[in-house]
Amino acid sequence: MRMNPRPGCFGTVYEFDRLKALSEISLNSELVAFLDKAESSLRSRGHFKQRDCYKRSLLHYAAMGNCTTLLRHLLHSKPSIDSRDQWGRTPLSWAAEYGSLAVAKILLEQGANVNALDYEDCSPLTYLIHAANPEIGRHEDTKAYFIERGAKEGKLRGIKLAWVWVLTYSHLLRHVRPRI
Repeated sequence: MRMNPRPGCFGTVYEFDRLKALSEISLNSELVAFLDKAESSLRSRGHFKQRDCYKRSLLHYAAMGNCTTLLRHLLHSKPSIDSRDQWGRTPLSWAAEYGSLAVAKILLEQGANVNALDYEDCSPLTYLIHAANPEIGRHEDTKAYFIERGAKEGKLRGIKLAWVWVLTYSHLLRHVRPRI
């Protein structure tokens, strides 16, 4: 007699630790608590369908952290691959910003829209080019892969354009001016 394996996602301890170490998450106790709850639920029940205070699903977080094991586990329950958070961003958009090439490949293979626009008309490629932190991820490889898959750059407008300029300028200063 063959027994069915217990539900759960046991290969993700390192991935959850990596997610909690991301500065955007580690500085926000609500997000850390959300990920703790998600991890516990995955271990005990094998699923977690809640969203955080920004309406991001665990799929969005798997994309941010380049968490391929977690992503594959989540995809077994057939979630909406292009689900949106409160800003209209898809998991692919977050993967692009964080330079998560392995996750981007999986999402695109599963049918994610490479040109999905958020509520400010920004595409995943827009986030990769203008908002990505050059110290994290494989941005050049990810950009080449996106372009090969037909990605187009969305339009930056309004407050998002101003914010992207601030981020770009601050990243530039790190490389031009010595740290004091």
